[in-house]
Amino acid sequence: MPKLDIHEMDRNRREIESAALSLFTRKGFHGTSVREIADKAGVSMGKLYTYYSSKEDLYNQIVQRYQEQMNELQRKILGSLAGVFDPPELKRLAKGIREIVYEHSDYWRLMYLDVIEFDNQHFAHTLSSLAEGMKLRLGNLLNEGTSRRTRNDIDPAFAFTVIYLQFFSYFVVEKLFGGKQHLGVPDDRVVEQLITLFTEGLRSKNGPRSRIETRRMRQWQKEHSST
Repeated sequence: MPKLDIHEMDRNRREIESAALSLFTRKGFHGTSVREIADKAGVSMGKLYTYYSSKEDLYNQIVQRYQEQMNELQRKILGSLAGVFDPPELKRLAKGIREIVYEHSDYWRLMYLDVIEFDNQHFAHTLSSLAEGMKLRLGNLLNEGTSRRTRNDIDPAFAFTVIYLQFFSYFVVEKLFGGKQHLGVPDDRVVEQLITLFTEGLRSKNGPRSRIETRRMRQWQKEHSST
């Protein structure tokens, strides 16, 4: 039997993994047989087993390939930012996240499948210590953003991760769950309002003070009126 070159082997793997992914996201991992995968990929069972020792091994390889791809896309988006708390840069971040969600929707379907069938065993580490990962990737930018725009009582890595995840959550609901403007306005308006809420807060600058603020103001006035 002639040996396959590395390019042909990689192509065969991709075809098998593409067929498996299509079946997994439609029928579930446990609802899909190896025979169905082989038939859809147009290969024999024997050929499939030359690349993967089991259906579980095939699934693991799909997850690993997608995670490598997502890591690279994340590095590209975060690496292109000139600032992390400036509204124009946050708008660029939202645009990049939307592209990831809409152009790679099978990744999110696979993650959802993993939650249902494997208790998120294969993806949990991608969310573990996410804020710490942001700190490592954006250290200098986070420090610069803190000195210019943010409160000193909130961890900038925490703050950035919150809006990063909010953008992802919004677009995942829109794309995968048929949200269809589930917040009542178009995407660009949602992004603008989320950024405003994130950078300026909810309460109007000229609006009524909270009870705590009012109490503090009265205490300050009382202390200074007697001096």
